[in-house]
Amino acid sequence: MIPLFGRREPAVWAGALLVVWALIAATGFVSRDPDSAFYAAMSARLAHSDASHVIAPEWGGLWNGTGLWQEHPIGIYLAPIALAKAGYPDAQAAYAVGIAAGLACLLLLARLARAAEPSAGRSALVLLQLVPAAFVFRVRANQEYPMLLCLLVALVALDGVRRSWSWSVGVSAAFTAALLVKGVFVAIVLLGAGVWVLVNPLRVPGSIVRPIAAMAGALVTMAVVALVYDRLYEQAAGTTFWAGYWRRQLGPVADAAPSAGVLPLVSHTFFYLAHIAWLSAPWGLALLALAWRAHGETLKRAAWFALAFVGAAIIVLSPSGRFAERYLFSPIFVAAAIGVAVACRRWPQIPVAVAQIERRVPYLPMLVWIVLIVGRLGLGPLLPRPRFW
Repeated sequence: MIPLFGRREPAVWAGALLVVWALIAATGFVSRDPDSAFYAAMSARLAHSDASHVIAPEWGGLWNGTGLWQEHPIGIYLAPIALAKAGYPDAQAAYAVGIAAGLACLLLLARLARAAEPSAGRSALVLLQLVPAAFVFRVRANQEYPMLLCLLVALVALDGVRRSWSWSVGVSAAFTAALLVKGVFVAIVLLGAGVWVLVNPLRVPGSIVRPIAAMAGALVTMAVVALVYDRLYEQAAGTTFWAGYWRRQLGPVADAAPSAGVLPLVSHTFFYLAHIAWLSAPWGLALLALAWRAHGETLKRAAWFALAFVGAAIIVLSPSGRFAERYLFSPIFVAAAIGVAVACRRWPQIPVAVAQIERRVPYLPMLVWIVLIVGRLGLGPLLPRPRFW
């Protein structure tokens, strides 16, 4: 099996991250993406606030908002606040955290691709950086990469718990972090984890009872943390958090397509299908075209997991009156990663070509990563964002 990393590569990746963090700080980078700019500005403000204002943030004029900010729980702000308090420029701390989360996701997605197809790991480290979604979301300060990271950590932990109960801590941590980062959208993480346990794509030996029990324990942990957070929020703001939050977030679901007619449901489904096809290209399409002919039990299971996860996510999201490409961010990258694995098995020239380039260009994935980050800082997202509507 081709190793995913050389002996020195973890240190080289860490060095690459520090170089990019230094560039972000030195250039004073601020994203033109409205959501990212908002979260970065709010993180910078909260880094200088007391604990009560961190627990219950206020709009403070951002986006012309007033009163309490209750769009999501506060999880997205915690790491940038900690980084800013450690001395990093507060206005760029959220971008630095987003880049670190994105890098962690890249490494874990390559690990997933390699587990499905041993020859695909090194190729995935390069090719997943080149999908349209990576260009659109490369330097962000919002929740997409943290939520994908929570999902990937949960998948690793759910496989681990089949061998040792100690991995159940990782499942609880991943689920709880996802809840605190994006509230109701933890449903996508839970959905992916549930499909993973049922399919067992990597054929990890052990009883299915263990991961199911770990997920049940994680749900209990989530509920306890949610109650504690609500109590702390009430102490800080004089009102509870979850009641108002659920009304706001679940309101659009009440406008479900069946009650409004079939056309909105069909329209939203097409929206998600078109965006996942574009943003995961070409590997999502390779997954769809080649999954039926995948050789090897592990690769077949991985392909079915990715397709089932994507399909289930679209089914869950399409009825809502609120829709956006970012809601499918995690399924997009899972489909791309498994698509790379399927393509590398079908066309072995792909990993051979990547290996040949690596022999001439040492540390190729890190160099590609740095070049693309620098290009994003200087030139913008680089790829257009077609609107399928």
